[in-house]
Amino acid sequence: MGIIASIFKMKCPKCRQGDLFEKPFSFSNAFNMPDHCPVCNQNYFPEPGFYYGAMFIGYGITAWTFFFLGAILIFLIGMDFNKAIILIVIFAALTFIYFFRLARSVWIHIYVKYDPKTALQDEPGS
Repeated sequence: MGIIASIFKMKCPKCRQGDLFEKPFSFSNAFNMPDHCPVCNQNYFPEPGFYYGAMFIGYGITAWTFFFLGAILIFLIGMDFNKAIILIVIFAALTFIYFFRLARSVWIHIYVKYDPKTALQDEPGS
């Protein structure tokens, strides 16, 4: 699995097999991450406040997404500005958890590098 797939599937950046967030998904555990990867034991919280930088990633992702969505709704579809803002706010409410998780996934993938040796440990015949 490549880095882009690993980011969007929210997998461990070191082995690209373990999940970054607790499964199964529910709204009560939407923001919970295990302390370590269940496959390679990579620490998901290497230092206090590690994910503060993910807020900037999340801001960038959401700002550009909502900007382009607004531009499409107003300039290509010809929607009224107020209606477009209402749709953007609804879209933001529906995608908040996903963008939060995506920002954390991008952030940890920046700092933790892939190690193919750890990815091979669970494959058959290794």
